[in-house]
Amino acid sequence: MSETARPISAFTLIELLAVISIIALLAGMISPSLQRVRAKAETTVCLSNLRQIGTAVWLYIPDNGNKFPSINNPWGEQIFTNEGATNLLGALAPYGITAKLLSCPADLRSKDSFYRKYTNSYEYLPFSSDEEAAPGSATIYRGTNTFEIPFRRLTLAWDATNSHSDGYGYNGLRADNTVYSRTNKPSY
Repeated sequence: MSETARPISAFTLIELLAVISIIALLAGMISPSLQRVRAKAETTVCLSNLRQIGTAVWLYIPDNGNKFPSINNPWGEQIFTNEGATNLLGALAPYGITAKLLSCPADLRSKDSFYRKYTNSYEYLPFSSDEEAAPGSATIYRGTNTFEIPFRRLTLAWDATNSHSDGYGYNGLRADNTVYSRTNKPSY
């Protein structure tokens, strides 16, 4: 009785290397798309965070003399310091704001993350706290001049750094609780 040799079915080294190179080529083609998707997702989360901050601000206003919260930003130049000013978390925690909500995912990936330094990825308009929130516009004081700016144009909070890589560096929150993305940082 003779035994017949069965052929061994296994990959050869050449076949294995060909499969690995094809997988690497496909991963290389997909990688830029995945980076764009991640950047868009980070922007979406950041805009959602800003919208929730805006909602908390509008919940804060009727409980506090119909005025915007008095916020001091820990970085940058202060236009003026308000007595009793606090940070965003201190002012808005009773209205649902958490430390996690104050973190922009793109800022967290940055090597110079403001969130790691200040537990906040966003700047807040420091001179809005003296203004009544009722009329739909705020009075802005610049030196000896004053001017009215409608809430739809007044930016309350924005990204502290240019950290979004989806073409827009800064996300912002307007006083009418709308959010936006743009390439330059608001200046007041």
